[in-house]
Amino acid sequence: MKKIVILAAVLGLAFIFTFSCEPKAGTKLAEPETAAEEMASTPAEMPAAVAEVVQKYFPGAEVENLETEKVDGVTLYDIEFKANRGEIEVAEDGTIIDISKVISWEEVPQAAAEAIKKAAETSGAAVERLEKAEVQAEIKAQDGRNIIFKLEAPVWLYEAVLVRGEERGEMQVDAEGKIIEGPKWEIKTK
Repeated sequence: MKKIVILAAVLGLAFIFTFSCEPKAGTKLAEPETAAEEMASTPAEMPAAVAEVVQKYFPGAEVENLETEKVDGVTLYDIEFKANRGEIEVAEDGTIIDISKVISWEEVPQAAAEAIKKAAETSGAAVERLEKAEVQAEIKAQDGRNIIFKLEAPVWLYEAVLVRGEERGEMQVDAEGKIIEGPKWEIKTK
């Protein structure tokens, strides 16, 4: 059932992004007059606030993978884009948790690159993709409930997608090479 919901969301987003791309030369598309008109085409699986953020930061990008998860009671949408455009994690109210852009080894600080290479070598994996993540918010407990807090300044992390056989793993390190998370492994489904 979850795969069907995800597939429906991805197809809906693909439809939205297909028709929201730049018009071909010589054509002009009508712009929606209000945000309400724009929201009317948002798939039920993705709140309008999330779709608006995605369109703002990744205009015209095609969704490759959409996952919805609850983290400490907060619903998050983790959206990966095709053609190495990156990914974004957004709370259902439109608050950006983090934005990741695909980068090259040359853009990774030396200490972070060494930590990623060591983790890959130790686990017998290859590095499939590198990303630089701008963390803008985090979830914290306050008064017995979990709330999204926007950070005063973004935190920059470096992420690596690792592959070994049929497994795919993700890890995060900071600029100094400290491992923040992972690698976490799962069977590849793509």
